[in-house]
Amino acid sequence: MKDVNDILRKETFNTQVVILAGGKGKRMGSIDVPNPLIKIAGETLIERCIKFYKLNGFKEFVILVGHRHDEIQSYLGDGDKLGVEIRYSVDPEGLEHVGKGKALKHAIANGTIDRGRRALISYPDDLFLDVTLPTRLLLHHLEAVESKEVEATAVFTSAIEYPFGVAEVDENGLVKSFKEKPVIKILTSCGMYLMEPPVYKLIEEKVDLEAKRAVEFEEVILPELALRRKLYAMVIPMGVWIPINTQKEWEAAERILMSRKLPF
Repeated sequence: MKDVNDILRKETFNTQVVILAGGKGKRMGSIDVPNPLIKIAGETLIERCIKFYKLNGFKEFVILVGHRHDEIQSYLGDGDKLGVEIRYSVDPEGLEHVGKGKALKHAIANGTIDRGRRALISYPDDLFLDVTLPTRLLLHHLEAVESKEVEATAVFTSAIEYPFGVAEVDENGLVKSFKEKPVIKILTSCGMYLMEPPVYKLIEEKVDLEAKRAVEFEEVILPELALRRKLYAMVIPMGVWIPINTQKEWEAAERILMSRKLPF
């Protein structure tokens, strides 16, 4: 009889990590390097992302690239220096306003994403301070696939710090209270998803490569999965997820990473 470790190894092997790395870095103010190659605490975002999942036993990576893809491919190569296997899907030339949905559909169509295996979707500019999170997510997801017949699981943080000041105003226009950067208790997607092969067909059906605007995975696919009652949730505490979309967020994340000794 197989023990839990044998099952986990098998299911980890059966999972490909798909990293969407086509960002241009405009919000970060980067003009010298593409977003995935921006360094934080001495290491590029894409390397840190790969090492995070490798630490949890994942060895097969599919990286979806577009903007300045040659630099990313040259930097990472086939993954040998990181001890992993990397395949690339490059956004088609001439395809404007791609977005994550189109990038995923293209990678499915060209065979870079293995249709027979589940995918763990991630982004290089999302950092997580819980070293074991990918493994716990996989176990959480597998249980829900078995007991609830879900097709995907999304990770949510339990609360976020709202980056602006908020006020309560009375009927006379007078401010009754004011709070700067309050903590909002609302489940917020962290950009980490596990999806089973049936979701690939949904992406093919719902994502239009000819659309005149970017098509986002979160905008089109996740609402449909939720409507079909096929999307499960994993909730993590506030502070585990660190998004890096602006220079200010990068500076805050740099301070956190420099103060902690993480193995990735």
